[in-house]
Amino acid sequence: MNQRIQSKQELRAKKDNFIANFSERLRTLSKRVCVVLVEPKYQGNIGAVARLLRNSGLTDLRLVNPPALDDEAMARSMGGKEILISAKTFQTLAEAVSDCATVAATSSEQTLSDRKFLRLSSTPWEFWDIHSTGTGRTALVFGREDDGLRNHEIQMCNAFIHIPANPDYPVYNLSHAVSIVLYEMVRHIPQANPSIPDPVSPDELKLLEERIFEVLRKYGYPSYKMSNGMVMIRRLLSRSNITESEFYKIMGMLRFVLSPWNSEDAEIEKRKP
Repeated sequence: MNQRIQSKQELRAKKDNFIANFSERLRTLSKRVCVVLVEPKYQGNIGAVARLLRNSGLTDLRLVNPPALDDEAMARSMGGKEILISAKTFQTLAEAVSDCATVAATSSEQTLSDRKFLRLSSTPWEFWDIHSTGTGRTALVFGREDDGLRNHEIQMCNAFIHIPANPDYPVYNLSHAVSIVLYEMVRHIPQANPSIPDPVSPDELKLLEERIFEVLRKYGYPSYKMSNGMVMIRRLLSRSNITESEFYKIMGMLRFVLSPWNSEDAEIEKRKP
């Protein structure tokens, strides 16, 4: 059995390496992705979006005809206050996206007709499948809380994002919509999951199967059911992605369950001549 479990130092080094690489990818994205809010009305939404940019590693927030920012926006921005304070303001959407190669409109409305091509949409994950890499600047454009983007504004965009939702009520809150689109952006960074724990080895899985078999046998599980039962357990374990740490904890539990028999067997061994 592989007795090696990663030391705290190894885990720390692995985590630090992940953070460094991931942060570098976010810095690269921040140079080419901006979020544009067109005539936002509510201070809370503006502040929350600034916070979301900070969560996602972005810094470029652009506001088209926003209201004067007040204490509520600052309070809701939390760690994104600097982003909110440095947000650029514009009179028109055209000015806000003039330096962007990809301009993606977002809307709760979509069409299934290829004749209404203005609103032929992609989901956020489909959008980032295409646009997560590249060098041109990308603008994510979000409309007004009450009536979204107007048709002439959508015409300025060369991409269209629709977030699937309940058809009876498909309209997301502005900041929630931004969070979904930015989450998909982050999720498309290669190796976004650090995958720090080491998986168990094939030998360890085999040993776990044997220990489970031993428990079933000791507790009188019917022998005629054993073969099919072990096949099921083997398949379940093969897709479980058990880590080394989980493996040793489970083995400890099974050892505890078997301890009455192990004690009895040890006593019998002592009595042997």
